[in-house]
Amino acid sequence: METLKVMIVDDEIIFRELLITTVKWEALGLRVCCEARNGLEALENAAKYKPDIALIDINMPNMDGLTLSEKLKEAYPCMALIVVTGHSEFEYARKAVKLGIIDYILKPFDDDELMNVLLKSKSSILKMREEESLKTDSKKVIREKLLNQLIGNENNDDDETIKKQLYNVGISSLPADFSVASVEIDNMYRRWENADEVVLWKYAVSNIMNELLDEVGGHFVFNGPEGRIISIIECDNGIYNEKFVADTFDKLCYYVNKYFSFTVTVGLGKAYNGFKMIRISYMESLSALQNKMILGNNRVIDYSTFKNEFSSIGFYSSEINEDVLIALRMHNWQKIEQKINEVFRYINTNRLSIDYTYVFCTGLISLCLSHIIESGNEIRDLYGEHFMPLARMREMESIDALQEWILDMFRTAANYCGDSGITRSRKTVDMVKEYIGNQYGNSELCLEKIANNFHINSDYLRSLFRKEMGITITEYITNIRMQQAKRLLSPGTLKLSAISDMVGYNDAGYFSKCFKKFFGMSPSEYEIQKIDL
Repeated sequence: METLKVMIVDDEIIFRELLITTVKWEALGLRVCCEARNGLEALENAAKYKPDIALIDINMPNMDGLTLSEKLKEAYPCMALIVVTGHSEFEYARKAVKLGIIDYILKPFDDDELMNVLLKSKSSILKMREEESLKTDSKKVIREKLLNQLIGNENNDDDETIKKQLYNVGISSLPADFSVASVEIDNMYRRWENADEVVLWKYAVSNIMNELLDEVGGHFVFNGPEGRIISIIECDNGIYNEKFVADTFDKLCYYVNKYFSFTVTVGLGKAYNGFKMIRISYMESLSALQNKMILGNNRVIDYSTFKNEFSSIGFYSSEINEDVLIALRMHNWQKIEQKINEVFRYINTNRLSIDYTYVFCTGLISLCLSHIIESGNEIRDLYGEHFMPLARMREMESIDALQEWILDMFRTAANYCGDSGITRSRKTVDMVKEYIGNQYGNSELCLEKIANNFHINSDYLRSLFRKEMGITITEYITNIRMQQAKRLLSPGTLKLSAISDMVGYNDAGYFSKCFKKFFGMSPSEYEIQKIDL
């Protein structure tokens, strides 16, 4: 249990000592962090010790308790302020409470009164912190979704609209120029079969990235498609030190290998102007990453260095990878086959060298294996204990044989994951329903929060739930809330505001409107009907 800090402010030493010695602070989950004899000393101690709660005597020399409270409230809005007052100042204190400045306790008081006020203040602080934490988590989810839209092909908004969207999730003062880096943990899904371990190590790599990129300047690090960690790097005033950025990611490769005993490879795209060009820089970073099969991993591959070679190859394979991944998740074999055939048609038409052919095929293989792990299955269950896809790929005697082998590999994955996908989909939906059943009273409950809790893409969860249940998650939440509200509406037992709060509505008026829309009658009309029955 979290222990909160308390500051006692009173000019009488006897009263301060009485409070410190008689109240069972530890049992309440509180501790006295400091005391003060007057308002000036209290302001100094507040800055030094950052108390969560302040117990303040209203009648002090130089600066009275209300003046001190106003100053504390202005400087520390989240601090809970409790004024200790006598009968003569009671009306003054009550007026201040109405203004929302403080809580108060009237002298003389007993231990139970003080304990109740302290516990009320503690509960208020913890609730406020929980609400702030939920808001922060929600912002993170929305922010990551927006950043993924920038590197994907989903965002059709103009630059001004994008700026506003990013500003709403805490990203402001954006320059016009950006470049993108894609970081891949080498052999990630062969190294860790447990999804939680993957999340943990990606988080560790992201932390190092953030620390190193602080030296470069503005940047945004987030989880991208296919298990990669993406960074969008700001180029302030058009200045972009390519070598400095590359050296920074070299350090990332070094530190990850040294401290975590695995390796990462980084693909760097070029710097461009405008939000729309972020997608181009991202695709360049993927094209650079594809060359790690030729150049080796545990290094930085800068697209600019190989742009002449890349110019004849383009970004076709990277674009197709996105379509293949979506088709895999939807168990659409016809679409998978079509896209893989497109890759090989592109290889044959452009007469790519065997090295570049292997690069393209390695990307497809990685995609297939990643999907198997993502689906909660094990690679060895599909392909055997000693499956070595890269070695097997190099054993193929012709491009046609390689194409057929990769098609067969995807066919196996699609059939296996598809067969068990129905059961998994149902299990996922059942878990979501159970979660909603436990959380419907939380007014912050929404699709994004649920998806974040289960580490599922929100768009995928929306589609999955509707497919299994025939209604949206929002409609299901409303249904649960309304049914619970109907059970609670028994004449003379609970107030409407209490019921509203219990089923996740902060506003009783809005709850009444929703209830009437759902049942065709208001809560009061339903209660009357219940009495008649």
